[in-house]
Parts: sequence; structure tokens; C-alpha cells
Amino acid sequence: MTLSTPETLPLAERAGPAPPAGLGGALLYLPDAAALQLAARPVGGRTLTVRNLVAALSAGASVIAVPSILRSAAVERALARIPGLATAVRWLEPGCRPPAGPADQPWLLVPATSLVQASVLQELITPAAPREAAVLAASATGPAPVAVLPCAAVGALWSRLAAGTPVGASLARLLQDGEAQVRESTGGLYVAVSDETARAQAEKALFDTLGIEADSGIDRYFHRRCSRWITRFLMDTPVTPNQISMVSLAIGSIAIWCFWRATPLSALWGVILYAVASIVDHADGEIARLTFQESRLGAHLDWAIDTIIHSGLVLGMAVTAGGQLMPLVGVLGALGVTLSALFARHLPPEAEVGANAGGLLKVLGSRDLVYALLLSFVAFRWLAPSLLHPLAVVVALGSQAYWIACLARIHRSRRGR
Repeated sequence: MTLSTPETLPLAERAGPAPPAGLGGALLYLPDAAALQLAARPVGGRTLTVRNLVAALSAGASVIAVPSILRSAAVERALARIPGLATAVRWLEPGCRPPAGPADQPWLLVPATSLVQASVLQELITPAAPREAAVLAASATGPAPVAVLPCAAVGALWSRLAAGTPVGASLARLLQDGEAQVRESTGGLYVAVSDETARAQAEKALFDTLGIEADSGIDRYFHRRCSRWITRFLMDTPVTPNQISMVSLAIGSIAIWCFWRATPLSALWGVILYAVASIVDHADGEIARLTFQESRLGAHLDWAIDTIIHSGLVLGMAVTAGGQLMPLVGVLGALGVTLSALFARHLPPEAEVGANAGGLLKVLGSRDLVYALLLSFVAFRWLAPSLLHPLAVVVALGSQAYWIACLARIHRSRRGR
């Protein structure tokens, strides 16, 4: 059964490696006159200012200097919800002192109107933060560069940076005159948002990144395409990811009821409801990532609901098969699914899925196989009810074999380390 990979890991657990110790901090700046309004515009349910603050924090910046002109109710809400962000932010007032530190200490400058992922910022400042000026290649020719500048160069622009005066053209000229090192990004999202059209393009690009590594084919081509409609509808509402998870559980519970002593028609409805529950399950993780509401509770809840639904479906199919021993077979199958979901969470990462034993286990634990099983059940219930008994037995034995194989793979990996 599906691996039940959590989609709502806390922000701190998704952050990459810490940046070099020499990094002075990060600084948000306004590149042009239109930037102040654009920075306050939402992209995926959160303003660009908030997104850049979180990106800088996730990239490892322990201090994020922000001109107070960017302070807003949306930013204050984000600071209240993300304690680590509130600790890192330093509000700059006109006339405040420039940052202290060695003249060559590097600072990361991020335009408040960009949409840039933390992984892109990390690549700009690692493996070693450049002591000379450096600029992200994708932004090098534009009026809003993402750059690393020595503290002395930041000081030369400080009065305008602190006052929230547009500095994009001056910064671009400074980087060009100083022959800044151009650094490519191997992956991650970067979009320069210069107007409303670019903002819409940035939001589309952001939604295209909402999948997770564990997504199977049916997740990518069906569930995600449907869940994004729900996500777009709910991302600006007070509805929380955990509330959406509970809706997924309710729909999944009805699907289990449809599989309990199922008729051909109710079994078909069970598959449809399972698909709806899966789509809603994807939406909760998408909203959590978009709106920075990831939590350990959400991750555990997501896993628990997924496991309950799949275990209930297996038990319901065995009960439908009928016979004195089938409920016991169903219980064994449900137990096997639960243990499989538990141990699959601890499978070691594989360089190539399917390239070895661990990768094969992940393929066998995908949601695609769940659909194959459910559709087989519907077909057998309709055309060949006598085959339901061997199907229930195969599921029970397969689920037991799966968790044992996961456990063995985990043991071999730990022993190898």
C-alpha cells in the first residue's frame, strides 16, 4: 500500500544546510518605484515580502534586515506564526547605522519583488560565501539582481536601503562595475516579478512546484491536477491544513463503508470516494507548504489518516469476500498495511527509484498499486465474486511481506553505515 509520506513537514525540517559562518545576514530591498505595491501583493496566498523572508530564513540567514516601509499586517501575521522568522527579522529605519562587521563580510541581497526558493539562495552562498560580489545568473541582466555583496559595498548603499528607496539600478551597476561573479542555479524556482502579468506567471510557477518526491504517476497526472483547484479556492481562507485533513478522513471513511459488504455499485462508489479523499489529502499538504503552516502534528495526522483509510479498505474487502475466516484475513491485511506504512517512513533514500531493493519497495508502495487493487476488487465483485477470497489472501500476505522487506532494508542500511 501507499508509503504515506507526510506532506506537511515543519519549516525547520525542510530547511537546507546552514550557510557559511562568514555570512553577515540577508537584506530585502526595493528594486524600483513599483516594488512597494508589488511586494505587498499575494502569490499563492502569501505576499512576496513574506515569501522572501521565509526563503532567506530557510536558506540559513540568522539575521534578515528589512526596511520598515515593507512592514504590513500580512508580515506581522507571518512573524506571529513563525517564531524563527520573528527572531531573525531586524526592521530598518531611515538613518539607522549600517551593519557592523569586516569590510569583506558577505551579505545576501534579495529583491522584495522576486519569487525565489531557498535552494536557489543556498546555491548562491554555498559552498563558500564569496568575499567579492556575486550575482545569481538568472537575475544578472535584470533591474532586480539577487546578489551577495561585501559589507563595505552594502554600506555604500545603506542609507537608501534602510529608507526603502529603490536601489535596483544602482545595485545592478555596482555589480557590473565590480565584475561580480555570476553563479548559476542548478534547480529551484526564481521569477522576477515586475508587474501584475509577471505576478500571475510567478503564481503559476509556484503551483507547478507543489508536488513531492514520493508522488506516483497517478498523483502527478490526476490527483495534483485536481487538488490544485481546491488549493486555489482555499488558500486565502481561514481553513487550516489539519481541517482539510479531517475532511479527507471523513470522505475516506465513507469509502470504507462502501467497501464493507460491498455490491458492485457500492464498490465502484468506494473507488470514486477514495479518489476524492486522495485529492483532498493532496490539497492539505499543498496549502500547508504554500502558506507556511507545516507542523509536526500535521505530518503525523496526514500519515495516520492515510494509514486508517488504507487499512479500512483492506478490511472491508475481506469482509465482502465472505466466509468465517475472511474477517481474520482482513485484520491481518489491515495490520500488515499499518506496519508497512510505519516502516516505509524509515526507508533510506535511494538515488534512483527502482534501481535497487529500496527503490523497488518504494515503487511497490505507491498509490498506483492501490488503485490497481481497488479496481481489481470492483471487477471481481462484479464479474467473478469467487476470486475475492484469493484476492483478500494475496493482499494480507503481500502486506506482511512488504513490512518485513522494509524492516530488512532498514536493518541492512543501518548495518552498512
